Amino acid sequence: MALAKGFGSIEAAAEKAVRPIVEEHGYSLWDVVFIKEGAAWYLRILIDKPEGISIDDCTSIDGLINAEIDKQDFIGKIDYLEIGSAGLERSVRRVDQLAASIGKRIKLKTYKLCEGLPEKSVRCELAAFDGEKVTVKGEFGTAEVGVSDISTINYDDFDDFDKLMEE
Repeated sequence: MALAKGFGSIEAAAEKAVRPIVEEHGYSLWDVVFIKEGAAWYLRILIDKPEGISIDDCTSIDGLINAEIDKQDFIGKIDYLEIGSAGLERSVRRVDQLAASIGKRIKLKTYKLCEGLPEKSVRCELAAFDGEKVTVKGEFGTAEVGVSDISTINYDDFDDFDKLMEE
């Protein structure tokens, strides 16, 4: 899975429909994912806020989002609607999420061994993004990786769980 430049058509329509609801309730919309798992199609609305998302947060907007999605033309293609947290180890699937991820610890996987990286899977910090390449820093030093060479990026915040609990 390479990083996408934007949403697929159903994801884009769902994003447009639900973003106002999400933002009116004080959350940010991290991602909209339309994916087939087995025989079923899932539409996942992933939300965030600085202090993290709870089940109550998801429940508070579930009915509103469900009602809005029911009004859309693409509803017949969705088997399941899920509203959830982007999570501590959230996936960075789209290029526009990279800017919001600068300074974050990440798990980076590439399709091939890239210059400056010790292997195709590294834990590092996302230091910069120039529109075509990401700069990452880790125990290996600093490396630049083309977006087209990236297979996946996930936040690597789970190791910081103890720090979150102290605050």
